[in-house]
Amino acid sequence: MDRLPEWATSPESLLLTEGQYDALPDQVRKLIEVIDGHVIFCQSGTPEHSDVARRLANAFETAKPKDPCRRVSTDIDVYFTNRTRRDGKLSFRRPDVSIYRCIERGSKVTTTDTELVVEVVSPGSGSTDTVDKLAEYANEGIAVYLVVFLGDDLLVSSIREYRLDWASKTYRLADTHEGALGLEYPFEVTVPFTDLDG
Repeated sequence: MDRLPEWATSPESLLLTEGQYDALPDQVRKLIEVIDGHVIFCQSGTPEHSDVARRLANAFETAKPKDPCRRVSTDIDVYFTNRTRRDGKLSFRRPDVSIYRCIERGSKVTTTDTELVVEVVSPGSGSTDTVDKLAEYANEGIAVYLVVFLGDDLLVSSIREYRLDWASKTYRLADTHEGALGLEYPFEVTVPFTDLDG
């Protein structure tokens, strides 16, 4: 009789705990996100994707006021607190850009600390950023979610700004920015798309 794979007889073998994730080598950790303990493999973005995220983060960094203390980071793990508290399983995403309140050095960034997240979407990519993460980030209470769409001819074709409806824990489309991004929260900033295109 053929031996069954471990996952066929032990479904929990497919789940990853926070301790197991922390023990993984960095080169493996960079390749995955985890939702409800389940590993999700993440494809690396194109150079254009990376450039737009970096330039947007730089614009946010330049515009942010000194007080209150905030940090702007790219590609960091943002640990879910609402989802984890409910079922105890590890959940985190790695947004392209995150703005969050300053935390103690060495601490993990959580959705409780996070005020804004950005995902950059390349042409032809799936619905993860526009469906799954839209629901997940809203459920976690992140106030603003920006989805940057890259076009075929223009590098940045549009940016959708979603704002959290606190009562329903869902996002509402607040604006579709074309030509320039203008934000009031978490601080005022205007970023012409030409600054993102390089």
